[in-house]
Amino acid sequence: DTVTVGTVKHTKQECFVKAVEIDPTYSHAWYNLGNSLTPPDTATVGTGTYTQQECYLKALEIDPTDSQAWGNLGNSLTRKDTVTVGTVKHTKQECFVKAVEIDPTYSHAWYNLGNSLTPPDTATVGTGTYTQQECYLKALEIDPTNSRARN
Repeated sequence: DTVTVGTVKHTKQECFVKAVEIDPTYSHAWYNLGNSLTPPDTATVGTGTYTQQECYLKALEIDPTDSQAWGNLGNSLTRKDTVTVGTVKHTKQECFVKAVEIDPTYSHAWYNLGNSLTPPDTATVGTGTYTQQECYLKALEIDPTNSRARN
């Protein structure tokens, strides 16, 4: 997909790069730049080069309450990976927990949290403890059309 500005065509990624070059504190532009990348692709912003994961980390550095950035950061990790946000290390599962603690109505994060669990493991969200199946049910309760949680 491209957008034309004047007579010049730009890709979505080029638009997000321009947005963060204009305003490096625009967290949603960092988040969208991350979404525009497919690993191992990178984006050059100014003199820096950023991976998808680094874009999500920049978004969270600016706005640690961005539930979607937490969810996508979790998706960028393997089960064994950890990532440091601020000064705290987080696992894939912990990223999804953060996402649903920030936005309890984030159906895809509930689904991904369930996916990160291997029965009989559970995840603690706030004061509740959830099994894999309970996470999937929560995702469906929020969004009955979430076909991935159905399977």
